[in-house]
Amino acid sequence: MKISESDLFQCYLSSFCNEGQVIQQKFTIYDTYLTIQIGVIDELKIEYCSQEAIFEWKFENSNYCEVIVITENYSQTYQGSKQTILNLKQYLDGKVFFRNFKSHYKEIQTLKKTKQGDITKCYNKQLNIEVIAKKFNFTQNLECQQKKLILNELKICQYLSQLHQESIIKLREFYQEKDKIILIFDFCEGGTLNFYMAQNNFCPSFVDIRKMMKKLLLAIKFLHKQNLMHRDIKMDNIMLLDYNNPNSIQIIDFGFSTFIDDQPYIIERCGTPGYIAPELYSENPYDELIDIYSLGQIFFTLLTGRKFTFDSHSQKTFTQLHQKQCNIIRESTKNEIIVDLFLKMTNTSDKRYNAQQCLNHQYFEKTSKIKQKLTCLKSPLLKTPFQSIILKEQQCQSENQERFINLK
Repeated sequence: MKISESDLFQCYLSSFCNEGQVIQQKFTIYDTYLTIQIGVIDELKIEYCSQEAIFEWKFENSNYCEVIVITENYSQTYQGSKQTILNLKQYLDGKVFFRNFKSHYKEIQTLKKTKQGDITKCYNKQLNIEVIAKKFNFTQNLECQQKKLILNELKICQYLSQLHQESIIKLREFYQEKDKIILIFDFCEGGTLNFYMAQNNFCPSFVDIRKMMKKLLLAIKFLHKQNLMHRDIKMDNIMLLDYNNPNSIQIIDFGFSTFIDDQPYIIERCGTPGYIAPELYSENPYDELIDIYSLGQIFFTLLTGRKFTFDSHSQKTFTQLHQKQCNIIRESTKNEIIVDLFLKMTNTSDKRYNAQQCLNHQYFEKTSKIKQKLTCLKSPLLKTPFQSIILKEQQCQSENQERFINLK
């Protein structure tokens, strides 16, 4: 049941005490932790993402029937109605560590193998859906820095999943097994942005590019508002939930992400060549605008079907690269508004736009407003860079009407 703004959920489950007596124990779920009544007076407090407690759910005859709570000094089985157990699990999904991954998931295909672990496509036996399992090796002899990186990614994904931004991948659950930590994410049927480009002959429509850029900027604005930097925005870290649907775009992989104020960072300077902002190559401080630069490079690839890589890290090289990219966009789009937005996103850090400034750019002006402006123009010789888009939309509408008539 819902009990107050500070308490998200509260329920009572049965447990057996040492004397064999059945007692009712209260579970209370808050924003950042939960409490479990222990005996008459005592209470066990469990912080979210803490490794101090693990929950193991028993599943029989298509229903959850009990939960075992395991800590270093405590292990207790709790029972209740199937609906109460289900409600409790749903509130704890993506908040606390679960155990016994294989009893809930069937592994379908290993998609990627790395030194850190595997990325596997899995099938959820209870929900009948496909998910992605990101498995990290988490052995006792693992380096301390690697453990910190894994737990940092978990902490950030867990935090973001509670806030529900539509273009940020959702962490569904996480498991601690003997020598692994497993993060469960939504399965992105549409693949990476590189795959999407290949499906569209490396030339997606202007309208689709604008949709995707707006959604990505809104997601990055959201991240920065939460005092977070992604630090590895690139084509392979952007995916589509649905096949060939730009509206379902998702930012994934928060392995290099950090809270801006959490200095010194676990890894000071990181990213992928071709997407790294110039300031990251120097010893100077940097901020969240490095994500805008990286997204600017994605914008370039979406517009031109090309990606730039370079060897030198000098300011002269960056300046030359910047000018060359602008010329390529200008040749590809014949649109100075697009060139200007790219310039604002990939400028030097002191002149670079933030996410909100990018969203306020003329490039994102609604087509309907542009149509209204066009109708007010007296001279047919006056042109805007959006005329081709509007004509294309009108042509599509006409073709759709013809198809509808033919169907009838």
